[in-house]
Amino acid sequence: MRYDYHIIVIGAGSGGLVVASGAASLGAKVALIEAEKMGGDCLNAGCVPSKTFLKSAHIAKSIQEAQKYGLAADLKEVNLATVMDRVEKVIGEIAPHDSRERYEGLGVKVIFSAGVLKDRHTVKIGDETITGKYIVIATGSEPAVPPIPGLDEVDYQTNRTIFHLKELPRHLMVLGSGPIGLELGQGFRHLGSQVTIMNRSPGLFKKDDPEVGPLMEEQLRNDGIELLLGVKYRIITRDKDGISVEIEQEGNRRVITGDQLLVSTGRLPASKNLGLDKVGVKVNEKGDIITDRKLRTSVKNIYACGDVIGTYQFTHMAGYQAGIIIRNAIFKMGAKVDYSVVPWTTYTKPEVAHVGYTEPMARKAGIYKSSLKVDLREIDRAKAEDDRVGFLKLNLGKKRRIIGATLVGEKAGEMIPAVTIAIKQKLTAGIFMNMIFSYPTESEIFKSASLEATKQSLKPWMKKVIQAVLLR
Repeated sequence: MRYDYHIIVIGAGSGGLVVASGAASLGAKVALIEAEKMGGDCLNAGCVPSKTFLKSAHIAKSIQEAQKYGLAADLKEVNLATVMDRVEKVIGEIAPHDSRERYEGLGVKVIFSAGVLKDRHTVKIGDETITGKYIVIATGSEPAVPPIPGLDEVDYQTNRTIFHLKELPRHLMVLGSGPIGLELGQGFRHLGSQVTIMNRSPGLFKKDDPEVGPLMEEQLRNDGIELLLGVKYRIITRDKDGISVEIEQEGNRRVITGDQLLVSTGRLPASKNLGLDKVGVKVNEKGDIITDRKLRTSVKNIYACGDVIGTYQFTHMAGYQAGIIIRNAIFKMGAKVDYSVVPWTTYTKPEVAHVGYTEPMARKAGIYKSSLKVDLREIDRAKAEDDRVGFLKLNLGKKRRIIGATLVGEKAGEMIPAVTIAIKQKLTAGIFMNMIFSYPTESEIFKSASLEATKQSLKPWMKKVIQAVLLR
């Protein structure tokens, strides 16, 4: 059968764009279908706007702490409209890389419409249909809105709307304590808003190593954020005083009132209204598209990647998965995903970065042997910059090989790739002893970890031998 396209991609977010550009550059005829904006959530409502916003917020925090660095400075005013104008400007600077013009220049047919599967090779776009040998679903995710009584009757914010605010909230209430809620909640607190973060879970950072949650809870509370954890949401109302959230915590009811409400209670796959059921593409109860390790769906010529499959909802993972699809659809390589070295970073202050296995994950998998931990406050550069809150934890498997790491610190997201390489190469915890680090840098924490690993590996009889040799 002759098809209109080699590959039809539905969704122009991170995963869809990588598939489209990669396949087109290799000579494939590609159609890219997008119902909203090129670049998806990452460019328009996620990574780019949030990190741009957080830069302003963190500068505000530094100004407020200027006195401890010997400087006299005051944060006299925060003009949120100007902050958000900068957010839009940065989005505008990056947008051409994801633009229709760029992709059409690569030979991709870009179609702005909703795409619906009619059969395993056919996609309906409005009144027309196109066919493709392979179809890739990369429609991303959308904010999950919990069924709280009254929520649908108030004007609330999500990550898709909050960057349009022009006035700084007096009191921002946040439902949910995942990365979006914590990053934006802390950011608005640094800019001067009163912030209350509420969550059903009794703790924070449940997907990270267990040392992270208590440390970050203390840090956020020191920032002046009110954390209400382990709560039940009862009802949400609005009156002349603002939006009120009634909660129940440990059997006690309480009402919190503020002028803005951010709902950040997770993400749902954007898998509805795609016609998946009609062609036999299976999804789980949440709506995540089920794929095998080659990222094929239950219909073998239809692939899926990114947030819509629910595995790891990170931009960098969507790009990685897109690369697997290209290798399989174009080159028939039989490439399979490897999730053993997945990095992630929560861009709070300090940042929380992780790669590989956490200790609980490794214990569950039966590969955990030991861990070692070094506090950031022991590093000279951290003392110089007063970046004392944080640590490096290395999780070790057999033969003391590194199988995972957690790093908390101001530069954690930039530093964690060093451990990614170590895990990928199956290196031991002593590997960083062989590296020369510029002094002073916070990266010396890796060398300190290797030194600690060496100490731990010495058995009592080895120490006696060394002492005997030294005392000759």
